[in-house]
Amino acid sequence: MRLTFSEGNKLYPAVSPDGTKIVFQQGNYGQEAEIYIMNNDGSGLVRLTDNNRHDGFPNFSPDGNTIIFEGWDDSDYPEIFTMNVDGTNRIQITNEPGATWQSAPLYNPDGSKIYYSAAFNADNHYVMMNPDGSDPVNITEPNTFGNSDWALHFHPEGLKIIFFTTQWKGYNNGCDLIIADPDGSNWNKITEAADGEYYYGGVFHPSNGKIYYANNSGTGGTYAIYKMEIDGNEKEKISDCVPFGIGEETNPSVNVYPNPAKDWLYIDYPSDITVKIYTPEGKIIRTNHGKQVEVRSLTPGLYFAVIKPEDHSRCIIQPFLKK
Repeated sequence: MRLTFSEGNKLYPAVSPDGTKIVFQQGNYGQEAEIYIMNNDGSGLVRLTDNNRHDGFPNFSPDGNTIIFEGWDDSDYPEIFTMNVDGTNRIQITNEPGATWQSAPLYNPDGSKIYYSAAFNADNHYVMMNPDGSDPVNITEPNTFGNSDWALHFHPEGLKIIFFTTQWKGYNNGCDLIIADPDGSNWNKITEAADGEYYYGGVFHPSNGKIYYANNSGTGGTYAIYKMEIDGNEKEKISDCVPFGIGEETNPSVNVYPNPAKDWLYIDYPSDITVKIYTPEGKIIRTNHGKQVEVRSLTPGLYFAVIKPEDHSRCIIQPFLKK
Protein backbone atom coordinates (compact mmCIF):
# COMPACT_ATOMS: atom_id res chain seq x y z
CA MET A 1 0.00 0.00 0.00
CA ARG A 2 1.52 3.30 -1.08
CA LEU A 3 1.35 5.94 1.67
CA THR A 4 3.01 9.02 0.12
CA PHE A 5 2.26 10.74 -3.19
CA SER A 6 4.55 13.80 -3.32
CA GLU A 7 7.76 14.79 -5.06
CA GLY A 8 11.16 13.96 -3.59
CA ASN A 9 12.62 10.81 -2.09
CA LYS A 10 11.15 9.48 1.15
CA LEU A 11 13.83 7.72 3.19
CA TYR A 12 14.31 5.83 6.47
CA PRO A 13 10.72 5.46 7.72
CA ALA A 14 10.31 4.49 11.39
CA VAL A 15 7.06 3.50 13.09
CA SER A 16 6.17 4.83 16.54
CA PRO A 17 6.03 2.31 19.43
CA ASP A 18 2.22 2.43 19.50
CA GLY A 19 2.04 1.92 15.72
CA THR A 20 0.04 5.08 15.00
CA LYS A 21 2.73 7.35 13.50
CA ILE A 22 5.49 7.16 10.91
CA VAL A 23 8.47 9.51 10.91
CA PHE A 24 10.77 9.76 7.88
CA GLN A 25 13.34 11.83 5.99
CA GLN A 26 12.27 13.65 2.84
CA GLY A 27 15.06 14.54 0.42
CA ASN A 28 18.49 13.05 -0.10
CA TYR A 29 21.45 13.81 2.14
CA GLY A 30 22.16 17.56 2.23
CA GLN A 31 20.45 20.82 3.05
CA GLU A 32 17.21 19.75 1.36
CA ALA A 33 16.70 16.83 3.77
CA GLU A 34 13.98 17.47 6.36
CA ILE A 35 11.99 15.32 8.80
CA TYR A 36 8.25 14.72 8.53
CA ILE A 37 5.71 12.78 10.58
CA MET A 38 2.35 11.35 9.48
CA ASN A 39 -0.33 8.93 10.57
CA ASN A 40 0.22 5.27 9.72
CA ASP A 41 -2.25 5.50 6.81
CA GLY A 42 -0.35 8.41 5.22
CA SER A 43 -2.73 11.13 6.42
CA GLY A 44 -1.94 14.07 8.69
CA LEU A 45 1.46 14.89 7.20
CA VAL A 46 3.41 17.41 9.32
CA ARG A 47 6.87 18.86 8.68
CA LEU A 48 9.00 18.82 11.84
CA THR A 49 12.24 20.51 10.71
CA ASP A 50 12.71 23.52 8.43
CA ASN A 51 16.14 25.09 8.66
CA ASN A 52 17.98 24.76 5.33
CA ARG A 53 20.32 22.21 6.95
CA HIS A 54 20.45 18.46 6.75
CA ASP A 55 18.06 16.69 9.17
CA GLY A 56 17.41 13.00 8.63
CA PHE A 57 17.40 9.33 9.60
CA PRO A 58 14.85 9.76 12.42
CA ASN A 59 13.84 7.14 14.98
CA PHE A 60 11.46 7.13 17.96
CA SER A 61 12.40 6.63 21.58
CA PRO A 62 10.80 3.53 23.15
CA ASP A 63 8.24 5.66 25.02
CA GLY A 64 7.30 7.48 21.80
CA ASN A 65 7.91 10.94 23.27
CA THR A 66 11.22 11.75 21.57
CA ILE A 67 12.62 11.60 18.05
CA ILE A 68 16.35 11.04 17.63
CA PHE A 69 18.00 11.99 14.34
CA GLU A 70 21.14 13.12 12.55
CA GLY A 71 21.63 16.75 11.58
CA TRP A 72 24.10 19.49 10.80
CA ASP A 73 25.22 21.94 13.46
CA ASP A 74 27.79 24.52 12.32
CA SER A 75 29.43 22.23 9.76
CA ASP A 76 28.37 19.93 6.93
CA TYR A 77 29.06 16.79 8.98
CA PRO A 78 26.18 15.24 10.90
CA GLU A 79 25.85 15.11 14.67
CA ILE A 80 23.15 13.43 16.79
CA PHE A 81 20.11 15.44 17.93
CA THR A 82 16.85 14.81 19.77
CA MET A 83 13.54 16.67 19.64
CA ASN A 84 9.97 16.28 20.78
CA VAL A 85 7.56 14.52 18.43
CA ASP A 86 6.10 17.90 17.48
CA GLY A 87 9.53 19.20 16.41
CA THR A 88 10.17 21.40 19.45
CA ASN A 89 13.06 21.27 21.93
CA ARG A 90 15.84 20.44 19.48
CA ILE A 91 18.92 19.35 21.44
CA GLN A 92 22.35 18.43 20.09
CA ILE A 93 23.88 15.54 22.07
CA THR A 94 27.13 14.85 20.17
CA ASN A 95 29.80 17.32 19.14
CA GLU A 96 32.76 15.61 17.53
CA PRO A 97 35.56 17.67 15.98
CA GLY A 98 36.70 17.52 12.39
CA ALA A 99 35.24 15.70 9.42
CA THR A 100 33.58 12.86 11.36
CA TRP A 101 30.06 11.65 10.73
CA GLN A 102 27.72 10.74 13.57
CA SER A 103 24.65 9.28 11.89
CA ALA A 104 21.73 6.81 11.84
CA PRO A 105 20.96 6.91 15.60
CA LEU A 106 18.54 4.62 17.41
CA TYR A 107 17.63 3.72 20.98
CA ASN A 108 17.93 0.24 22.42
CA PRO A 109 14.54 -1.30 23.36
CA ASP A 110 14.52 -0.08 26.98
CA GLY A 111 15.78 3.41 26.11
CA SER A 112 18.85 3.20 28.34
CA LYS A 113 21.34 3.61 25.48
CA ILE A 114 21.66 5.27 22.10
CA TYR A 115 23.55 3.61 19.25
CA TYR A 116 24.89 5.45 16.20
CA SER A 117 27.24 5.05 13.28
CA ALA A 118 30.57 6.90 13.37
CA ALA A 119 32.85 7.36 10.38
CA PHE A 120 35.38 9.51 8.57
CA ASN A 121 34.53 8.16 5.13
CA ALA A 122 33.55 4.64 3.96
CA ASP A 123 34.63 3.17 7.30
CA ASN A 124 31.56 3.14 9.54
CA HIS A 125 31.60 1.53 12.98
CA TYR A 126 29.08 1.59 15.83
CA VAL A 127 29.16 3.61 19.05
CA MET A 128 26.98 3.28 22.16
CA MET A 129 26.32 6.18 24.55
CA ASN A 130 23.97 7.37 27.27
CA PRO A 131 20.73 9.16 26.26
CA ASP A 132 22.29 12.53 27.11
CA GLY A 133 25.27 11.87 24.84
CA SER A 134 27.74 11.06 27.59
CA ASP A 135 30.16 8.11 27.82
CA PRO A 136 30.45 7.08 24.16
CA VAL A 137 31.94 3.59 23.73
CA ASN A 138 32.89 1.84 20.49
CA ILE A 139 30.99 -1.44 20.22
CA THR A 140 32.59 -2.34 16.89
CA GLU A 141 36.18 -1.45 16.16
CA PRO A 142 36.96 1.64 14.05
CA ASN A 143 37.57 0.50 10.50
CA THR A 144 39.97 1.30 7.71
CA PHE A 145 38.59 2.71 4.47
CA GLY A 146 36.10 0.42 2.77
CA ASN A 147 35.27 -1.68 5.85
CA SER A 148 31.88 -0.69 7.19
CA ASP A 149 29.40 -1.90 9.81
CA TRP A 150 25.92 -0.60 9.08
CA ALA A 151 22.11 -1.01 9.37
CA LEU A 152 21.99 -2.07 13.03
CA HIS A 153 18.71 -3.47 14.37
CA PHE A 154 17.73 -4.74 17.83
CA HIS A 155 16.10 -7.98 18.82
CA PRO A 156 12.74 -7.06 20.43
CA GLU A 157 14.01 -8.20 23.83
CA GLY A 158 17.21 -6.22 23.44
CA LEU A 159 19.42 -9.29 23.91
CA LYS A 160 21.02 -9.26 20.45
CA ILE A 161 21.80 -6.88 17.61
CA ILE A 162 22.06 -7.58 13.90
CA PHE A 163 23.96 -5.52 11.31
CA PHE A 164 25.88 -6.02 8.10
CA THR A 165 29.62 -5.71 7.63
CA THR A 166 31.92 -5.53 4.61
CA GLN A 167 34.92 -6.74 6.59
CA TRP A 168 35.11 -10.10 4.78
CA LYS A 169 34.31 -8.88 1.26
CA GLY A 170 35.91 -5.45 1.06
CA TYR A 171 34.88 -2.18 -0.49
CA ASN A 172 32.06 -2.48 -3.06
CA ASN A 173 32.37 -6.28 -3.12
CA GLY A 174 29.50 -7.45 -0.93
CA CYS A 175 28.61 -7.80 2.74
CA ASP A 176 27.49 -10.33 5.38
CA LEU A 177 25.08 -10.28 8.31
CA ILE A 178 26.36 -10.44 11.89
CA ILE A 179 24.48 -11.18 15.10
CA ALA A 180 26.21 -9.96 18.26
CA ASP A 181 25.59 -9.06 21.88
CA PRO A 182 24.44 -5.46 22.54
CA ASP A 183 27.94 -4.51 23.67
CA GLY A 184 29.32 -5.65 20.31
CA SER A 185 30.90 -8.86 21.59
CA ASN A 186 30.37 -12.46 20.42
CA TRP A 187 30.10 -11.90 16.68
CA ASN A 188 28.23 -14.66 14.87
CA LYS A 189 28.51 -14.46 11.08
CA ILE A 190 25.28 -16.03 9.78
CA THR A 191 25.81 -15.60 6.02
CA GLU A 192 28.56 -16.44 3.55
CA ALA A 193 28.43 -13.90 0.75
CA ALA A 194 30.05 -14.64 -2.59
CA ASP A 195 32.12 -11.91 -4.22
CA GLY A 196 29.73 -9.10 -5.11
CA GLU A 197 26.83 -10.56 -3.09
CA TYR A 198 25.04 -8.36 -0.57
CA TYR A 199 23.14 -9.48 2.53
CA TYR A 200 21.56 -6.24 3.64
CA GLY A 201 19.16 -4.73 6.16
CA GLY A 202 18.59 -7.69 8.48
CA VAL A 203 15.77 -7.28 11.03
CA PHE A 204 14.36 -9.53 13.74
CA HIS A 205 10.67 -10.36 13.43
CA PRO A 206 8.94 -9.27 16.68
CA SER A 207 7.33 -12.65 17.37
CA ASN A 208 8.08 -15.52 14.97
CA GLY A 209 11.81 -15.90 15.63
CA LYS A 210 12.80 -15.26 11.99
CA ILE A 211 15.21 -12.80 10.43
CA TYR A 212 14.09 -10.87 7.36
CA TYR A 213 16.65 -9.32 5.03
CA ALA A 214 17.41 -8.19 1.48
CA ASN A 215 19.77 -10.06 -0.81
CA ASN A 216 21.37 -9.25 -4.14
CA SER A 217 23.45 -12.02 -5.67
CA GLY A 218 25.61 -9.51 -7.49
CA THR A 219 24.90 -11.03 -10.92
CA GLY A 220 23.10 -7.96 -12.22
CA GLY A 221 19.77 -8.64 -10.55
CA THR A 222 17.80 -6.56 -8.09
CA TYR A 223 17.32 -7.03 -4.37
CA ALA A 224 14.75 -9.55 -3.16
CA ILE A 225 13.33 -10.04 0.33
CA TYR A 226 14.13 -13.26 2.20
CA LYS A 227 13.53 -14.76 5.60
CA MET A 228 15.63 -17.29 7.49
CA GLU A 229 16.15 -18.88 10.88
CA ILE A 230 18.16 -16.94 13.42
CA ASP A 231 21.14 -19.24 12.83
CA GLY A 232 21.17 -18.38 9.11
CA ASN A 233 19.62 -21.65 7.92
CA GLU A 234 16.47 -22.31 5.87
CA LYS A 235 16.63 -19.20 3.68
CA GLU A 236 13.36 -18.58 1.85
CA LYS A 237 12.68 -15.96 -0.80
CA ILE A 238 9.38 -14.22 -0.13
CA SER A 239 9.27 -11.27 -2.53
CA ASP A 240 10.89 -9.94 -5.68
CA CYS A 241 11.53 -6.22 -5.69
CA VAL A 242 10.37 -4.53 -8.86
CA PRO A 243 13.30 -2.89 -10.71
CA PHE A 244 11.44 0.40 -11.24
CA GLY A 245 9.12 2.75 -9.39
CA ILE A 246 6.03 4.78 -10.14
CA GLY A 247 6.95 7.58 -12.50
CA GLU A 248 10.44 6.26 -13.21
CA GLU A 249 11.46 5.99 -16.85
CA THR A 250 7.96 6.95 -17.98
CA ASN A 251 7.34 8.62 -21.32
CA PRO A 252 4.38 10.99 -21.55
CA SER A 253 4.33 10.68 -25.36
CA VAL A 254 3.31 7.02 -25.05
CA ASN A 255 -0.43 6.68 -24.56
CA VAL A 256 -1.52 3.68 -22.45
CA TYR A 257 -5.31 3.52 -22.24
CA PRO A 258 -7.87 3.17 -20.85
CA ASN A 259 -6.53 3.86 -17.36
CA PRO A 260 -8.09 2.36 -15.29
CA ALA A 261 -8.45 -0.61 -17.65
CA LYS A 262 -11.21 -3.20 -17.50
CA ASP A 263 -10.81 -5.83 -20.24
CA TRP A 264 -8.08 -4.58 -22.59
CA LEU A 265 -5.07 -2.30 -22.36
CA TYR A 266 -4.00 -0.46 -25.54
CA ILE A 267 -0.60 1.15 -26.25
CA ASP A 268 -0.04 3.84 -28.86
CA TYR A 269 3.53 3.52 -30.13
CA PRO A 270 4.93 4.08 -33.66
CA SER A 271 6.78 0.74 -33.99
CA ASP A 272 6.30 -2.89 -32.98
CA ILE A 273 6.55 -3.60 -29.26
CA THR A 274 6.59 -6.33 -26.63
CA VAL A 275 4.67 -5.57 -23.43
CA LYS A 276 5.31 -7.23 -20.07
CA ILE A 277 2.88 -6.68 -17.21
CA TYR A 278 4.43 -6.55 -13.73
CA THR A 279 2.89 -6.53 -10.27
CA PRO A 280 4.28 -3.92 -7.81
CA GLU A 281 6.22 -6.79 -6.18
CA GLY A 282 8.14 -7.39 -9.41
CA LYS A 283 6.39 -10.52 -10.65
CA ILE A 284 5.86 -10.81 -14.42
CA ILE A 285 2.30 -12.00 -14.96
CA ARG A 286 1.86 -11.44 -18.68
CA THR A 287 3.98 -11.06 -21.82
CA ASN A 288 2.35 -9.79 -25.01
CA HIS A 289 3.73 -9.16 -28.52
CA GLY A 290 1.65 -6.33 -29.89
CA LYS A 291 -0.16 -3.16 -28.87
CA GLN A 292 -3.19 -4.58 -27.09
CA VAL A 293 -3.08 -6.68 -23.95
CA GLU A 294 -5.95 -8.63 -22.42
CA VAL A 295 -6.24 -7.74 -18.72
CA ARG A 296 -9.79 -8.82 -17.83
CA SER A 297 -8.51 -11.73 -15.72
CA LEU A 298 -6.23 -9.56 -13.56
CA THR A 299 -7.17 -8.78 -9.98
CA PRO A 300 -8.08 -5.08 -9.54
CA GLY A 301 -5.13 -2.98 -8.43
CA LEU A 302 -1.90 -1.32 -9.58
CA TYR A 303 0.27 -2.80 -12.36
CA PHE A 304 3.17 -1.73 -14.56
CA ALA A 305 3.32 -2.04 -18.34
CA VAL A 306 6.95 -2.40 -19.41
CA ILE A 307 7.07 -1.57 -23.11
CA LYS A 308 10.06 -2.84 -25.09
CA PRO A 309 10.27 -1.42 -28.64
CA GLU A 310 11.55 -3.96 -31.14
CA ASP A 311 13.92 -1.34 -32.55
CA HIS A 312 15.90 -1.95 -29.33
CA SER A 313 15.43 1.55 -27.97
CA ARG A 314 15.08 2.03 -24.21
CA CYS A 315 12.22 0.37 -22.32
CA ILE A 316 9.28 2.56 -21.33
CA ILE A 317 7.50 1.97 -18.03
CA GLN A 318 3.89 3.06 -17.56
CA PRO A 319 1.82 2.38 -14.42
CA PHE A 320 -1.89 1.62 -14.82
CA LEU A 321 -4.83 0.55 -12.71
CA LYS A 322 -7.02 -2.49 -13.36
CA LYS A 323 -10.58 -1.90 -12.25
